[in-house]
Amino acid sequence: MLDLSKLTVEDAKLVQHGLKVLGFYDGTTRGFPGPKTQAAYDRHLASFETAASPEGESISDALVRILRKEVGIVEHPKNSNRGKRVEEYQTATWLDGSGWPWCAAFICWGLREVGKEIDLPFARPETAAAYGFENWAKDEGLKLYKPRSTIRKGDILMFTFSHIGVAIEDERNAMVRTVEGNTDTSGSREGGGVYEKTRGTYKVRSHIRIS
Repeated sequence: MLDLSKLTVEDAKLVQHGLKVLGFYDGTTRGFPGPKTQAAYDRHLASFETAASPEGESISDALVRILRKEVGIVEHPKNSNRGKRVEEYQTATWLDGSGWPWCAAFICWGLREVGKEIDLPFARPETAAAYGFENWAKDEGLKLYKPRSTIRKGDILMFTFSHIGVAIEDERNAMVRTVEGNTDTSGSREGGGVYEKTRGTYKVRSHIRIS
């Protein structure tokens, strides 16, 4: 959970903008979080207040649930590939230290968290590289669609621009909604936070179905 009072002005702007995009906030985005921003952030968190690992929940659904709760996390300081939460994501990979791009680490962390609730029928990924997930899928006997096929909720998506995310809905009209780390409002692969995005499926290089 973010402490909004400790955010820099630039980071607070990002959070306010993200909350606005998600429909939780209709205030200013000048980077000075007050009661209205806090209330919006609380509503955002409350939207995920479901029981951990509901009975019968699939691995892919659990992954989506866990990753979406991270939306709004940003780097500290800005453009550093660092920060308390970011560095926690990075510990889920084999790569030591911090300060490096973390989109793949975010997915590795998510599956590590899923594994605390559900017994995974595969060894979780520990790669720091987006395309490293393709080799992981092959090694673990998971279904790898390359070239892409129809994308389903919970699929892990590798993009053509060396980036990775997870589909939070089935694809529709050649578009897919995702949750991604190390991106921003413009959709960069070098962004500074966790965001929900809408991507054209033509940008998907491959995808993995985990359940």
